[in-house]
Amino acid sequence: MVKTMDEITVLAKIKFDLRDPDEVYFAKHELSAILDVDVDPVKTIPALFKEYPFSKLNDEIIHIITRHLYLGEIQGYIAKVKPIDANKLISKPSFFKEIYLIFESPQDKNEIKKKLSLNNENLFQIFTNDVSNRSKIFTIRLLPLQTLFEYVTDVKKLPAVAITPKNKKNWNEYFAEKEDGIEKGLNDMLNHIKANHYRAPHFGLGKRHIGDFIDWASTDLRKPFLHYLHKYKGKGDPRISRALINLLRVNKEETILDPFVGSGAFVADAPTMGLNAIGIEILEIGKLIAEVKCDLSYDIQNLRKEIINLFSNMNYDGRDLFSFNIDQKIKEIKTKLKELTEENRFYINIFPHLHKIIYLKDKIEQIQDEKIRKFLLLLLSQKIVEFSEKKRSNNFIVSFLSYVEDRYLTLYATLKLADKLNVNITEGKVKIIKADSTQMNFIDDNSIDGILTSPPYFDALDYIGNNKISIIILGFDDDLKFGSTKDYYSKFKKYKLDLPESSIELINLLRKSRRSMKAQIVENYLKMMKLSFRECYRVLKPGRFYAMVVSKYHSWIINGEEQRIETSKVLADLGISEGFKLAGIIQHGLSKADKGKINVEDILVFQK
Repeated sequence: MVKTMDEITVLAKIKFDLRDPDEVYFAKHELSAILDVDVDPVKTIPALFKEYPFSKLNDEIIHIITRHLYLGEIQGYIAKVKPIDANKLISKPSFFKEIYLIFESPQDKNEIKKKLSLNNENLFQIFTNDVSNRSKIFTIRLLPLQTLFEYVTDVKKLPAVAITPKNKKNWNEYFAEKEDGIEKGLNDMLNHIKANHYRAPHFGLGKRHIGDFIDWASTDLRKPFLHYLHKYKGKGDPRISRALINLLRVNKEETILDPFVGSGAFVADAPTMGLNAIGIEILEIGKLIAEVKCDLSYDIQNLRKEIINLFSNMNYDGRDLFSFNIDQKIKEIKTKLKELTEENRFYINIFPHLHKIIYLKDKIEQIQDEKIRKFLLLLLSQKIVEFSEKKRSNNFIVSFLSYVEDRYLTLYATLKLADKLNVNITEGKVKIIKADSTQMNFIDDNSIDGILTSPPYFDALDYIGNNKISIIILGFDDDLKFGSTKDYYSKFKKYKLDLPESSIELINLLRKSRRSMKAQIVENYLKMMKLSFRECYRVLKPGRFYAMVVSKYHSWIINGEEQRIETSKVLADLGISEGFKLAGIIQHGLSKADKGKINVEDILVFQK
């Protein structure tokens, strides 16, 4: 009897260079949500080849599958599914290098592609081997988009891109040479991946082949799309943003919401997945970062023209006909900086560079295209943050222009790769709204398909203070009205709300330890979160999910000793008190770079 493709074996191979074991665990939940079935871990992929259907595969396919295996406790996940739209295994996954569909069928390749909705041959390969006169074993190798776009970082390391052109006559020729290097690098990358070629590592200097990078580099250092565009303390972890969206089990053209969007880390990937998103942010600086980060739909030629114009007309001393006006602005800003940032004294580091900063800001503000103007202002803001946090003697303008070049080339390479792959990474739209997540009356009841967020962490971070120098220099005076995050929480003191028992116990614990001010801050925070939960419940469609990333624990000094409180339970109870069902909890560890007061996060998955 000839078998048909009623059952497909899905083998998802974890990226071989993941650093965090928690991501391997998270990958299981992500894949299960995408497939809507339970998945099983595979400790050793080579051991699979003893059993059907793997035992029927030929040496070529075995070689491909067993290349670049993750050297941890688990190398991948396996599941049995009915015929599916295979495109979701290309567009959605975060943590997988490749995904294989293996099955036996008498059909030909064209029939198989039609049944699995596979039409973009840039993103899959089909291998077959005969098992009888009437049947074949099909192995379909799927290339997840997230992984491919991560390789943009590696393409930029190639000598043709990284090394400054020697015979540069002008900025136009300079960028043209770099762009040619990117185009060649992208072609080499795609050919290398499709050729399934194993390349021995080249250690040290002199790396020239794309395989020297993508076959050995660490994903921790790869920065896809416009993630990591601007430093923002307390931002969500971009490495898990796509996976969080997958936990919501949303489909193309649906709309997700982040009620505490911050710098946009969790919704930035939505357009690349064909999703629409709404982000709520109370700070203008956060709104600017999120708007730029979440929108890849640039007219790249116009951006290039404006950047070349900026570079070509730059005075590296920061002096021109408007120097007098700049001097006046500097006096005003110096006074404001000293007055409003006295507590951290970062203003001392930025004072020597103020003239060049204001000069650049004036140049950028003359650009007519609002989108390009915001892009460059955001890059300027990032440099302000860098120079304020640490005393630097290098020329601010040179450093800024170098950063503009790097970010432009990243965007150029990203859009070129999308073009070569024939994929639309701007299919969805993100709208960032300056508003309060406790009052979202501009969103209709039962209109949102999924919610994800990382809310403020009790009193762990002062989001306003950490960005105050950029806020002042860029002129976002409205942000200064908040004073601090604690001041923002204080407006909820007047609300009479019934808090869950776990919230009351925490507040009373702080009060009994004579920490009445801290107790009031926490109470105000919990009231704010309860009102936000209420609004999120109202706008979310019935049966849909809300994924919230929170600190598992928070430490306070109680009766003179540090005590660790499980605050994720407190927030889970708040959500339940507003009608949500707690559908699951996923633990997520932070990388060393992100660890501070918070070492472990819980992802609370609620369902309406």
